Amino acid sequence: MESGQSSPIVWGERVFLTEFDQTSQKLATLCIDRRTGKILWRRAVATTEIEKVHELISPAAATPATDGERVYVYFGSYGLVCYDLEGNPKWERRLPLPENPYGATASPIVAGELLVLNHQGKDSYLLAVNRRDGRTVWRTDRSLFQYGWSTPLHWRHDGIDEIVVLGGDFKPNQRLMAYNLANGAERWWVGGLPPCGKSTPVIGGGLLFLAAPDIILEPSAEKRNPDKAAQFYAKNGNRLMAVRPGSTGEVAQANIVWSERRGVPGVPSPLYYNGRLYTFKDGGLVFCRAAATGELLYSERLGTLGYYYSSPVAADHRIYIASVEGVVVVLEADEKFNILATNKLDGGIMATPAIVDGNIYVRTESHLYAFGN
Repeated sequence: MESGQSSPIVWGERVFLTEFDQTSQKLATLCIDRRTGKILWRRAVATTEIEKVHELISPAAATPATDGERVYVYFGSYGLVCYDLEGNPKWERRLPLPENPYGATASPIVAGELLVLNHQGKDSYLLAVNRRDGRTVWRTDRSLFQYGWSTPLHWRHDGIDEIVVLGGDFKPNQRLMAYNLANGAERWWVGGLPPCGKSTPVIGGGLLFLAAPDIILEPSAEKRNPDKAAQFYAKNGNRLMAVRPGSTGEVAQANIVWSERRGVPGVPSPLYYNGRLYTFKDGGLVFCRAAATGELLYSERLGTLGYYYSSPVAADHRIYIASVEGVVVVLEADEKFNILATNKLDGGIMATPAIVDGNIYVRTESHLYAFGN
């Protein structure tokens, strides 16, 4: 398996992910037998140009999506591609290079009969295509949020299916935007957010939770002058919020259930699990809050330093979080801090693990691992 940062997704006995061969400069989609690890099929696309990405990012960063009938893949260097589960091409949509300084990292999602993509870069828009043939159903301009990296969220609110996207430009006064799934029209928003939103909002208990970090320094700059970096971060406008939206327009202050500045992750999405909200920060910091009130139940250190780009996942009262250094920490999903296990794998981890039927699938720089029964 070649390198890549897309997270594994699972349907039935199959695992899907993408890869980038740095030698041949080819982008491909893989289907793997989740029982044996055997590659069932690999399908490459012929690109004329590989998008320019940040040194930490892969051109194969967006995670595939599936509805159980087909698998949908997005490459910033190519566009959208659809295969059936046997690897037969069904349709494709060539799209322009996003020209995003970090690269195209937002993943497509299936929402009803639509496939929705947050296309962020020089030409920024939210695109919904028919999942069966790839034809455009609607396209909504997002030029106010030119550069962003947040995967859309689909939820149903007040009887209407919505797509929620966190703005991510380098400019201040960003927004969390909600759009009508049927036609792409704007419905409501949360304004005044800091720049550089990267994570995906999560839902639980009737609330929507968002993590909006301020500008993040390059790792090299942090290491070169840690004191100056600490001063920089002390003044930023981080926001971790719980929102209960109203009907339309800007969300009123009364609908902001709670808002905090501590524990805002730079890249990983928050995790809502069993009525609690968990967030993880670089340096191995974990924060656990009562989701309904924002009350901080604990903030602790995992004992594993480094950077965290993978999002946490949970199952069977356990929480799993992986670091760029390749360390996976298992926490008890409780209001008290308790580390159950710490495991070091062979390479760095930037993809989010997948959990299915008592098994966890973890992608490192060069391997896909299956642990469990």
